[in-house]
Amino acid sequence: MGGAIHTRLMGIFFILGISLCFSCQRQPVGHTLIVQTMAQVERSDEELLRIAEDARRTLPMFCRNLLRTDLGGENFNVKYPFLADSDSGVANEQVWLTGIQFNNGLYYGVLVSDPQYLSSMKKGDTVMFDVDEITDWMYTQNGRIIGGRSIQYLLEQIPEAQRSEEQRRILLRFD
Repeated sequence: MGGAIHTRLMGIFFILGISLCFSCQRQPVGHTLIVQTMAQVERSDEELLRIAEDARRTLPMFCRNLLRTDLGGENFNVKYPFLADSDSGVANEQVWLTGIQFNNGLYYGVLVSDPQYLSSMKKGDTVMFDVDEITDWMYTQNGRIIGGRSIQYLLEQIPEAQRSEEQRRILLRFD
């Protein structure tokens, strides 16, 4: 069963990486964690659907920490399902956005990485999104990952013996 889960996960997500970078979005310049994940969520995965519902339900906590720089949060990201190119063979593509802004009643974010199924978008593009449709959110605080439950869930589906050291380190950072 472990091999089947691992094989299925490889089809679900095609990029899971971590990088350190410099960021100056609403916090002092410094090293911050950016988790780059794009995933096509299978409609049959009830846990990922539950995680998405929970992310929308707990969004006020994310927003409170985003707006209150004195709380020590940094590197705020949301995951959003964009409608994929019609010829891609997939319905949507989950893309992490950073640099979250609210302006004139609309939400904006910057693509963390290059999408595979969205030919009109690339890493670094600023896009508008509907906050009621996000599928996950995350930020870091004191070196811990707050939120990011879809990343945690997907990593936990990889059998321990097949996880990389980087994946193990990431799992240890979740709150």
